[in-house]
Amino acid sequence: MNIKENQEKKRRMERALALYHDKGISNKDIALILGCSERSVIRWKKEIKTPDQSGSQITKSPRKRAKQFSPEIYQRIDELKEEAPARTATTIRRKLQEEITVRIPSISSIRNYLRERGYSKQDHNGRQGYIKFERKSPNDLWQIDIAGVQTVGHLGKTYLIAILDDSSRFIVSARYFQDQRGVNVFKVLRKAFNEHGRPNQIIADNGAQFRNVTKTINSRYINLLTSLDIKPIFSSPYHPQSKGKLERWFGTVRQLFLPEGRLQIQLHPEWTLKDFNLFFYSWLEWYNFKKPHRSLPKKYPPANKFLDKLLRISRPLNTIINWNNWITTFHKRKVTKTNSISFQGEIIQLPPGYVGCKVDLNVLDTEIEIYHQGRLIKTFIKDDLVLNPHARKSYRRIAQNGTIQYQKKYYSIDYKLAGKKVEIKESFDATELYFYIENVLVKRLSR
Repeated sequence: MNIKENQEKKRRMERALALYHDKGISNKDIALILGCSERSVIRWKKEIKTPDQSGSQITKSPRKRAKQFSPEIYQRIDELKEEAPARTATTIRRKLQEEITVRIPSISSIRNYLRERGYSKQDHNGRQGYIKFERKSPNDLWQIDIAGVQTVGHLGKTYLIAILDDSSRFIVSARYFQDQRGVNVFKVLRKAFNEHGRPNQIIADNGAQFRNVTKTINSRYINLLTSLDIKPIFSSPYHPQSKGKLERWFGTVRQLFLPEGRLQIQLHPEWTLKDFNLFFYSWLEWYNFKKPHRSLPKKYPPANKFLDKLLRISRPLNTIINWNNWITTFHKRKVTKTNSISFQGEIIQLPPGYVGCKVDLNVLDTEIEIYHQGRLIKTFIKDDLVLNPHARKSYRRIAQNGTIQYQKKYYSIDYKLAGKKVEIKESFDATELYFYIENVLVKRLSR
C-alpha cells in the first residue's frame, strides 16, 4: 500500500470515528456513508486512537476478549475430548446440548478452543475441488453403497450399507451387518421403500451385490428395481466421486459416530450387533433431523428438504412385494432318528413322525421356517443373542502372544490377558465365538 492509499485510509478512519462519536451514527449507517463494510468500521474503531473527555489520546490495551462461558463448560469439553480423543467439535457440542441447559459455545468456538489446547492437529489446507451436482427434487435419485470394513470392539468386522437421497442428503435407510452379502442390500432397500416410497433412479457401483460380473444377465438387484419401475444406474469403475455425497457421509460416520459407538461397545461388552444398530439409529435420527448441513439452504438439516411436500417426488410403494423371495435362503436337511435336524451348529427338535424324511428350510431375517412336502411343521426363532445350548463348554489359556487355539484355528484375544483362562461359547448358528473371563465377555469373533 503506497503513501497516498495510507492517507486515504487514515482519512476514512478518522471520519468514521467522528461520525460515531460526534453524531452517534451506527456502524451500519457509517458503512453505507463511506461505502465500506460494517466489519471494516468496527476494525477501524479498534485501530485508531480514541480521544477521551479531557482531550488526551488513549489507546485500548491489546487483550483477548474474556471467555463468555463458565470454566465448568470448558472443563467438560476437556473431559469429553480426553474420554474419546477421536471426538470432534460437532460431537462434543451435541453432548453438551444433552447435558447442559444453559447457553453453550458454538461448534467453531469449540473447534478453536481444542486447537488452542493442542488437541487438534488437522491440516487445514484447502481440499482439491470437485464438480458439484445435485438433483433438484428429493426422491429423484438415491445413492446406495457399502462402506469399507469397520472393526468395532468385540463385534469384530462390520459393514455399513446405506442409501442417501441425492437432493437432500437425507439417509433413507442404513444398517450395520456382519457381512456384505447381497441379501443384506435387499433388507436395506425393503426398509427404504416401505418408509419413503420409490425414487426415479438409484445409482450404485459395479460390486457383485448390484451387478453380475459378466454384465450380460441382469442381477437380482436389477430385476427388483426394474419390477418397481426404478431405473438402476451404475457409476464408472474406480470413480467413487459418482457417489460423492454418500462417500462423504461415510466419512461423517467415521468422524462423528464411530468414536462414540466404539466407546459404548467398550463400556457394554454384552452388546450385540442388534444393540449397536439401535445406538446407531438414535445417532442417525439426530443427523437427519437436527444436524445443520452446510450444503443445504440456510444450513437446514436434511429432513427439512427431504420432507418438503412441494419439492419431493411422491411415488408410494403400491405394489405388494413378497420380500421372502428376495431375502430368504433355502436349505434341505434329513430328519434324524431322534426327530431332529442340525443347521449351522444348532440342533432343532421337530414334532414326531418325520424320521428319515427330507425337510425344506427357509431361512428368513429373524426366523427359520421348516416345511415338509410344502406344509409348515415348525418355525424356529433366530436370535443372535442366544448361545448354542448344545455346544460343550470349552476352556483355553491365553498364550503369551495373546492367542488361543480352538478347533484347529488360532484366535487373537489380547496379549495383555496372557495366562488368563477363558471360557469359549458359540452362537446359535456357530458362526461366532464368545470369549469370557470370570463370566465377563471380553471378545466376540467371527469363525
